[in-house]
Amino acid sequence: MAFTRSSLAAVVAITFVTLVCCDGAQELAPGSGSWPGADLFSDGAICQVRIETSSRDLEHLRREPRAFVRANVTERGTLYQDVAVHLKGSVGSFRPLDDKPGFTLDFATFRPAQRFHGLRRVHLNNSVEDPSYCSEQLGSELFRSAGIPAPRVSRAVVTVNERKPGLYVLKEGFTEDFLSCYFKTAGGNLFEPGEGHDVNQHLKRIAIRAPVQDRAALKALAEAASEPDPNRRWKRVGTVLELDRFIRFMALEVMLGHRDGYCLARNNYRIYQDFDTGKLVFLPHGMDQLFGAADLPWMPHMAGLVAQALLTTPEGKEQYSAAFREIFKTLLNPEALAERVNQAIAPLGSVIGPSEFGGIRSEAASLNQRILQRHRYLESELSQTPTQALDLSSGFARLVGWARSDEPASGRMQEGAGADGVNCLEIMTRAKASSSWRTKALVGPGRYRFEGKVRVDGVQPLGFGAHQGAGLRIRGQPRQSEDLTGTSAWRVLSTQFQTKDLAQEVEFVCELRASAGEAWFDCASLRVVQEK
Repeated sequence: MAFTRSSLAAVVAITFVTLVCCDGAQELAPGSGSWPGADLFSDGAICQVRIETSSRDLEHLRREPRAFVRANVTERGTLYQDVAVHLKGSVGSFRPLDDKPGFTLDFATFRPAQRFHGLRRVHLNNSVEDPSYCSEQLGSELFRSAGIPAPRVSRAVVTVNERKPGLYVLKEGFTEDFLSCYFKTAGGNLFEPGEGHDVNQHLKRIAIRAPVQDRAALKALAEAASEPDPNRRWKRVGTVLELDRFIRFMALEVMLGHRDGYCLARNNYRIYQDFDTGKLVFLPHGMDQLFGAADLPWMPHMAGLVAQALLTTPEGKEQYSAAFREIFKTLLNPEALAERVNQAIAPLGSVIGPSEFGGIRSEAASLNQRILQRHRYLESELSQTPTQALDLSSGFARLVGWARSDEPASGRMQEGAGADGVNCLEIMTRAKASSSWRTKALVGPGRYRFEGKVRVDGVQPLGFGAHQGAGLRIRGQPRQSEDLTGTSAWRVLSTQFQTKDLAQEVEFVCELRASAGEAWFDCASLRVVQEK
């Protein structure tokens, strides 16, 4: 079922809890109760999965964890023979076999007709980066609520031979079974990050039975996204990409703080070429670390080429803003999401010990608190008066409207005249701190320099991190200015930046990262200079 802007309102108007109470993808396919694996992903479903393999195959997994071995899998009294099993996980989540490894189980590799509750492949994620065991499930349900295909998620208790590594997140694989639930014909090409991370690089093709196995659509998307003229770029991208879905995909990745996804990191995602339309659809993946940064801007710098390309067109920026506000209003409801999280963890108490369950409840409460903080931040940001554009008609513009950020617990931040009479932004700390003064402005296309005078007294480095002491930077970019530590008279620091195509909101940062000391930033000197 294809979604357009006109159908978005119908999708998101349904309250979240009602939408996901049985199967999070109901709105995408009315017959979803009969989808393959529906019983695995009903509320409260927790599988008991037993994996049995030979000592020789276990040793093979220790040596080559990504290579499939044969195993027998038992679940609900049913024996599945010759199941292909390998370890999974990336940097941060991968664990070796004798720890708590993640598993991929493919039931058809060695027996083509074999299915697990109608599914060819499932993943068992160890959830080491999500101790609440809820993030992936919550993210998937929210994406489906906004009309974007996403794998269904539940939980399982796993035993490997006689060892019981414990509770896992069970997730359906990106296979024909999954695609057939959302697309009329599950016969298009499916891609994932491989040797490259973006559409202009070599993405890995997943073995879907597509009659035409080529990369022409990816190449066309990369070329369209690189079109220098914004108006032509929007039209060209629209010929190969499902624009409405991608706009919502962008909005949700940012709203949920999916900092390891496509838009912000070019990492966890899939791209499917719809066989019937020929257009590309981005699919979310790897959502075990959502809501990590409450203050992620709602229109941040995008790392993904396609996200960058669309947000720097008038139409893309306008439609992203509209979709973000609509989805925020209808889906990001802290009370409903907290109820959903609590509902999701409740059945776990019957399959794990009281101590472990207590830990999960604590982590779920932390997740609910992060959701609330994210909602409060975005609500404040979306209600603010639009950022004013800098007047650079004379070649430079002073920056005003500075606000405190992360004020040190043991120290102070104040604006006013210093000991030498200069009006300053001051940061003083007696303990480890990463504090800053910040302001935002709209800056038109061009090359610029953010500069200002800074002096420090007794600044001691933090001892960790890439930058130390006082400096200037643009939010979302590494610090380019000199790091001022120790004691120094007034010095002019600067950092360069560039904006393309349209006026962009830029956040300017005067920061002190130190374990002790004091820094002053001369207000009159803090300015943006346009470079030739």
